[in-house]
Amino acid sequence: MYSTVGILKNSKQSGKLVGTHQKLDRIARNQLAKFMPRGAYFPNAKEILHFEGNRGPDGLKWKSPGEDEPMHFIIPDHDDGVLIRCILDHQYNLKRALKNDNRVRAAFEAAWLAHAITDGLTPAHHFPYQESISELMTDDKDYIKIFGRPVKGIMRGDNIAETAKNNWLYWGTQGYMTKHIGFEYGVALVAASQPGRRIAPKIDKKELKDFDLKTEFYKSLEKVHNLDMYNRFRHKGWNSDLATDSVRVLLPEIIRMIILAWYSAIPENSSKPSRSLKPAKGRKS
Repeated sequence: MYSTVGILKNSKQSGKLVGTHQKLDRIARNQLAKFMPRGAYFPNAKEILHFEGNRGPDGLKWKSPGEDEPMHFIIPDHDDGVLIRCILDHQYNLKRALKNDNRVRAAFEAAWLAHAITDGLTPAHHFPYQESISELMTDDKDYIKIFGRPVKGIMRGDNIAETAKNNWLYWGTQGYMTKHIGFEYGVALVAASQPGRRIAPKIDKKELKDFDLKTEFYKSLEKVHNLDMYNRFRHKGWNSDLATDSVRVLLPEIIRMIILAWYSAIPENSSKPSRSLKPAKGRKS
């Protein structure tokens, strides 16, 4: 999903305009507060969003293309299990960070957990993107380098003609990346136009008990995948029906999963006053 890295790179304002990840995280954090045990600590929205945008998973695509990038794609009908392992790893690390009162690490893991869930439930990430790229790259799969640095997004062929052809299939009007970006921008604009209360999910407290992240993620994935939103977009473009599905189903479902995943990481014995940030009596701040 879109986090505005490309437009506002290295800017403190990144994500405040149409950053979908940032908006969904803010709504999820506000909703989470309604269910948190009294006195429990969880990073606030500002702390979490510090690790979005250029400091989030999308930032790695610009800093080190092709190196240790988290793969947030999932093919619902042919799942290889990579994404769910990534999600569960972040959940585990978030639990440990909260238990050990490691607040910086907790904010990092909360942001990256939410990012992985959001991407995993985004219909554009259900397309066999990596397989498509492999078909358009030469056997060595090397990125074209400019001034010695690899540049992601340029499909390298065996010669100039093949490179031009491959890049048209990737970036052309019906290209793989063009469609991917087009869908995510559409969702981003819909999300930006909606007040938080409009897309905030209704969560029953019963859902918080005996919550299993893996089971619930796949239920949400099936619910979203059954809408067939990305295929509809690829054939007919963006329209009011897709916007309606985004507001009524897609965005609330993503926020719901973020809230439940975050809540599941809060230690059961955390209902005690958190460490005071005020200076002790007799000390100067």
